Amino acid sequence: MIYDEFIFLNNSLPHIRFTSNFALEKISNLLQAKGMDPEVAIERAQRVFGEESHKATLYLHNLQHLFDAEGIKKVYDFIMHKALFEEPVYFDSYDHMLGMMQKVHRSSLSEEELGKIRQISQANRFGVALIR
Repeated sequence: MIYDEFIFLNNSLPHIRFTSNFALEKISNLLQAKGMDPEVAIERAQRVFGEESHKATLYLHNLQHLFDAEGIKKVYDFIMHKALFEEPVYFDSYDHMLGMMQKVHRSSLSEEELGKIRQISQANRFGVALIR
């Protein structure tokens, strides 16, 4: 699903303008960089997110404001690994997102990071409601 002019407004996060579903594109590009056929890479990227690709785009875009480039690279590498083995990644709730981040970073997150992840999760539920 492509969003041409979607603006996500929330008091606690910056305004975000989506020009494409970059979550799918990012994972697909990473898989292709590993040598996977483009059509297969797109299919795997779609499978890893399932029906949640719009949520993944919201979550991953907002996470970039929380973690540095190295932290975000770990997130994408984790999702790409899931895509390689055709395992889904869920973006339904704070608990799903927190579980993913704990697996990615393999360490306890600070209270500040937990608060920001919770804030992103709540804001994204609002953003997904706007999409629908």
